[in-house]
Amino acid sequence: MEGTSLFESEPRSLPHRLAQRSPSRRPLVSGAAVAGAGYVFMTALLVGFGLLLTKMLLEGPVGRWDASINRWFFDHRTPSFDDLTEWGSRLGDTATVVGIAALAVVVLAIGRRWAHISFLVGALVIEVTSFVTTTFVIDRERPTVPHLEEGPPTSSFPSGHAAASIVLYVGLALVTTSLVRNRIVRTLVWVLAVAFPIAVGLSRLYRGMHHPTDLMGSMIGAAGCLAFALLATRTGVAVSEANAEADAAAAATATALPVAGPTDASEAEVAG
Repeated sequence: MEGTSLFESEPRSLPHRLAQRSPSRRPLVSGAAVAGAGYVFMTALLVGFGLLLTKMLLEGPVGRWDASINRWFFDHRTPSFDDLTEWGSRLGDTATVVGIAALAVVVLAIGRRWAHISFLVGALVIEVTSFVTTTFVIDRERPTVPHLEEGPPTSSFPSGHAAASIVLYVGLALVTTSLVRNRIVRTLVWVLAVAFPIAVGLSRLYRGMHHPTDLMGSMIGAAGCLAFALLATRTGVAVSEANAEADAAAAATATALPVAGPTDASEAEVAG
């Protein structure tokens, strides 16, 4: 795992402290441990938010606001928007997310950008696992308006489409801008990274597949997954750098040690 401007951190930063306390000196193992902690934390956060929402808030103004937004989108449906939002929803489909991520991994692997691969894959893994676990715990029905597509068997909270799209497209934007210095390319990538998740979220609302508060949970979850994936990758990079420094110090020490030559041996025999 190589360090870059995206994954470098200060010597006394949290990634370096985690690297020092890691029981393993393998970068991938240390990073995976942080990612695992991220899964636990994000799952607890999402489940807590989901329970608060479904057990307490939906019977009041929050629930009425959700319903009013769902009804507004239903009242403004048109054939053109039906077709447009179908494509918008596909930007967050599992097949789309996996396909784009796999292509990105292949390109990064060709360039031997292992830290970038770890970050992108780690963020998606944390997102998927925390999302699936949360949907098993939180049982929320989808909006009561007619649905424009068949819903998956998971709970309405949170939106997997929205969360996955944020993690994928923002993650790709972070990776791209860490490798590309062209300002036009960087700007375009970030415009798409913002526009695509917005299109996915609005499409899911329009098509009656999610409540607005489902999307709020997805935004919180996606941001946390990206943050923990970045922390995990930086921790792995810090471990790798510490290993390299230790190897260099050991090599320098071995070079500095005196080596007994033939002359030293002869003098020892004479003295004897």
